[in-house]
Amino acid sequence: MNDVFVASTWKRLFAIMLDQIFLVVCYLPFGTLFYRAWFTQGDVEISLFQLGMLFLVPALYEAVSLMLLSATPGKWLLGLKVVPADDPTKELQYTQCVLRPLTSRLTFFFSWAIFALAFFRYDRTHLSDWVAETRVVQFTPRPQRPTIRWVVGSLLILSYVYEGLLFSSNIINEINWKTGKADLRALVAISSMEDVSVDLGEDMMEDE
Repeated sequence: MNDVFVASTWKRLFAIMLDQIFLVVCYLPFGTLFYRAWFTQGDVEISLFQLGMLFLVPALYEAVSLMLLSATPGKWLLGLKVVPADDPTKELQYTQCVLRPLTSRLTFFFSWAIFALAFFRYDRTHLSDWVAETRVVQFTPRPQRPTIRWVVGSLLILSYVYEGLLFSSNIINEINWKTGKADLRALVAISSMEDVSVDLGEDMMEDE
């Protein structure tokens, strides 16, 4: 394997954006529900099972991608790869391919705070990497070496933790636990507000 370097923060962000486009295909089975939520009046009920599947779709997408490509399609297109933290020449184990995306689902409670932890590390690893013992690398040299970003990292974590807990609380409150259903239109509205918060947080990031 060629020499590996710490992946660029901006490349990783662009990779996430590309993956969101590819994920649209994975959400096609729920297309009718989303159509009703966006273009019709009245409540659009969704069961807890369907809600759970919507929650796990990104994790399944990433797990399968890691098993096949050692990267998500977005990362692969930008020349990034997920490798074992101890030895980048080794192949990822199946447990690592599953643990990494499952740990990332904690964003439901803490938003992108678990990823912002990477600003406190020279190797730019975060909670999902620590649990799965992985890291993201690129094969082209960086223009400059990564540095610790204490101020940016701290501000992002505080902001994202607050927004994440508020988001998860609002989602949980929208669920009717007696019927086991929720109003998808209300959930979409809450998710849209969370996306605005994430976009504001991204504006604070700097390419290290």
